[in-house]
Amino acid sequence: MAFQIEDYPGYWLFYAQRSVVYAFNKALKNCCIEHGKLYAVTPPQWGVLSLLFEQDGIAVGAISKKRAIEMPTVNGIIKRLEQSGLVERRHDLEDRRQVKVYLTNEGRDIMRYLPDAARAFNEIMMTGFSQDEKQKLIETLQQIVVNVGKVDPDAGDRFGLLPNFKTQ
Repeated sequence: MAFQIEDYPGYWLFYAQRSVVYAFNKALKNCCIEHGKLYAVTPPQWGVLSLLFEQDGIAVGAISKKRAIEMPTVNGIIKRLEQSGLVERRHDLEDRRQVKVYLTNEGRDIMRYLPDAARAFNEIMMTGFSQDEKQKLIETLQQIVVNVGKVDPDAGDRFGLLPNFKTQ
């Protein structure tokens, strides 16, 4: 029997993930252009901005954990957001060793628009799925994360973000 990569779910997960990232990148970029911004927000940057929009002034380590991104990568994302004028780092007043990240005025301005662009993108991505199918997809993806953790614990739920659910 011939090996057909297209017969493996991992191929389609990888392909879907890349397609989603490229399309979401385009949606975020278009939102920035539409509102006259000279920068483009990427999906990883959106993850940080959305977190800060919910709760401004978060420590870099907490951003890493909540977004399941390694610290060096988070620092790079924050650096690029600083260069675009969207965030700033400040030492915590009570513990000067701790650095917290805050939205700037420009960061708050673009966040007036990006959540709607993200919602619209999500609606397009999930077109044709019932509410039950959407929930099942989330549960299936969570199960995959648990399963790959059996092969490589570092590849599984390394940041402990999965909700408690029954694994099969």
